[in-house]
Amino acid sequence: MGIQRIHQASFVRGELDPKIVSRVDVVAYEQGLKKARNVLTLNQGGIERRPGTVHRADAGSATGRLESFIFSDDQEYVILFQNTTIKIYSSNGTLLQTITSSGIATAQLFEFTHTQQGDTMIITHKDFAPRILKRTGATTFTLSAFEFDSSVNSEKVYQPYFKFADDSITLDINQTAKGTTGVTLTTSAAYWTSSPSYIGTRVRYHGAEILITGYTSSTVLTGTLLADVEIELDDAPFKTTQGSGVVEVTLVEHGFATGASITISGAQDIFDSDGAGLASANINGTFTITNIDDNRFSFTAGSSDTATESVDGGGANVRIVGHPATRKWDEQLYSDVHGYPRACAFHEQRLYFGGNTNAPDYLTSSKVAGFFNFDVGTGKDDESLQMQIASDQINEIRHLVSGRVLEIFTSSAEFFLRPQTAKNITPSDSMIVKQTSFGVQQKGMPRPFDGGTLYVQKNGKNIRDYVFASTTELFDSNNTSLESAHLINSPIDTATASTLPDRTEQLYFIVNTDGTMCVYSSQKEQKIFGWTQWNTDGNYLSICCLSSSIYVLTSRTIDSSTTYSLEQFATTQFDIPTDMSFTKTISASYQPHGTVKNKGAVSSGVSQFIIDGATNSPNQGETFQFGGSGTTHTVTSVVATGASNEYVISVSPVTASISDNTDLVFLTSRVFTGITQVGKTVHATSGSTEDGDFFYYGSATVASGGTAVFPQPAAACDIGLDYNITVETLPQDARLQAGVLTGMPRKIGKAVLELSTTYNVTINSNQVLIGSNPNDSTSGLQSLTGKREVHTLGYEKDPTLTVSQTAPLPMRVLGITSEVYY
Repeated sequence: MGIQRIHQASFVRGELDPKIVSRVDVVAYEQGLKKARNVLTLNQGGIERRPGTVHRADAGSATGRLESFIFSDDQEYVILFQNTTIKIYSSNGTLLQTITSSGIATAQLFEFTHTQQGDTMIITHKDFAPRILKRTGATTFTLSAFEFDSSVNSEKVYQPYFKFADDSITLDINQTAKGTTGVTLTTSAAYWTSSPSYIGTRVRYHGAEILITGYTSSTVLTGTLLADVEIELDDAPFKTTQGSGVVEVTLVEHGFATGASITISGAQDIFDSDGAGLASANINGTFTITNIDDNRFSFTAGSSDTATESVDGGGANVRIVGHPATRKWDEQLYSDVHGYPRACAFHEQRLYFGGNTNAPDYLTSSKVAGFFNFDVGTGKDDESLQMQIASDQINEIRHLVSGRVLEIFTSSAEFFLRPQTAKNITPSDSMIVKQTSFGVQQKGMPRPFDGGTLYVQKNGKNIRDYVFASTTELFDSNNTSLESAHLINSPIDTATASTLPDRTEQLYFIVNTDGTMCVYSSQKEQKIFGWTQWNTDGNYLSICCLSSSIYVLTSRTIDSSTTYSLEQFATTQFDIPTDMSFTKTISASYQPHGTVKNKGAVSSGVSQFIIDGATNSPNQGETFQFGGSGTTHTVTSVVATGASNEYVISVSPVTASISDNTDLVFLTSRVFTGITQVGKTVHATSGSTEDGDFFYYGSATVASGGTAVFPQPAAACDIGLDYNITVETLPQDARLQAGVLTGMPRKIGKAVLELSTTYNVTINSNQVLIGSNPNDSTSGLQSLTGKREVHTLGYEKDPTLTVSQTAPLPMRVLGITSEVYY
């Protein structure tokens, strides 16, 4: 029989996909695990029990989505979005405000995107107008609809416009004067719809905005003309012929028919060198035109004036007032008719929108430092940028991320907005550049993390890292979940935590549709990266991270009903090792036994007497004081008298002389009330830091009234639900000179665990002896830092070691050495 020792000094690759079980040749096998559930991989190589959670608030009776709102280091908020409701919590979980009628429905909760700048959060979704969640004070917020800026005279709203109609469809109106109501807008083919409604939207006709006020038919709308209709011509638009008064006008796709009436203004004299020719007075005014072709028409100058030479002229400011049936019209980009932006981002002093329903690959931005002004103006460097991706397929913009450049994630590929070298983004010299072709799903926002941006590929199985390579100045989309793909199950939510207190790890979280949560720990420079899975008694629904804390929304079945809970992860496992935990402290205001009094006077030196008023029975080992001061007595036995709330108790030491009806103020208790996890097994612990004392008071089942009785008394404790720890090694395949042991019967005869501040651990269901582990009332449990040997039995073809626990206590494994017998 041969013996081979195998030492696993690192678990940083976390849980690996079952399909990798035969890849004993890769580094991941040496640093990975078959199972890594409810544990956290450490940058130093070890693995430990994940922190538990503290119950912060009942979240009502519906699911929701969490997002962080960080105004400053000392003013951070947790935002809970639920069906048409937004709840704002402080960083310690206190409900500050509830906003109703948000217009965000349950089906939209995990599809909307958001961006924040200062005290303003913009929320976008294709099915509703963007919302603004604005912080107005330390504890107050407002919600309003996003509104684009408008001109002082209200002629213009500075919003994006787009030509949605087919270019063959022309538009004609019947009036040209500003302020005219009841103007008809007639298309050459059926186009308008009554539902979704155009009423309240704006249409531009030759640049003049018309506010739609009514629907008549699929070809006719009515509206109010907000500006005079003036068609500006190119420079020197007139062509004259020597000896003729007929003036030919160039206007591409003018739309005028012969006999149409137009009014010309701004035309200048067309004189020869002697000052003779067509005077401006005779080429400005109202004229009847003759159509030449699609791009030219003519009129006859007034007063029988004629040209002295054949030239082009008229000046640089010629305008025509008229209403031809034209192709030069467009509509506001964002509306109920055409949809609203899917994505938004603040980037380099601009606000960007992208990806509405009818223009899915269209990107727009505000002016620089004018977040509500999307006016393209004349295309100056600081004016609005508006462009389409326009590749060989429709790329529906789903997410925008502000990084070193603006990253654009679409349904089919990944892009970025590239400015000219060494320049800021401008409308004239920026372009959208395709990088990779994977596509992103709508749910689960991409998150900047560890030098890249992690996003969920649209197949719902791959988490990719969109990272810039300085050597090529291009992006790659590396698959970070390739080795742990089985853990990824159509994620619906994501979050990152990079600056947790007392930790060097930075973490990326995804919430799966099945209620599990996957955690990715990464330090690229040190080549540390791996996945674990966290689960709880119930389901994780959503997650968000503040600067130094992590919040989750959970659903649990308690007392046959589904409850929703806002919970905060503890900093470490030593602080809180249980989920949905409540802190209970015995005090004058919290006496779980009720108002207990001695019945009748108690003589000096007595060790047994009657009490009444005990809504919950006292228990052996509990301590109290008469009147809340003086000698501390310990209950040694309790017997019910048969009368309601009345008991005979024995105590130590014996009493002094006590008057009738003196309060028994308990200092420690085994019974605790006000526990919401009815019907569940809960555990009571207390501790705070790794170097401090840690206590375990046992487990109890919560009775229907919310009461639990634990084996040991406590003055203060955290009461919560256990979660199962599973750490299973990959099959121990020793490398021999003759090859590997794969497929051969073998056993792990002995395992040596390198532990650190561990209070409870089993290996292959064998309890590892930590010490006597008395629950000492002063120093707490005994922990182990060092090595422990455990012997196991049985030959297998794929022997593994499974590390677990029998109680929710801190556990950390730094390494495992296996002795393989074959």
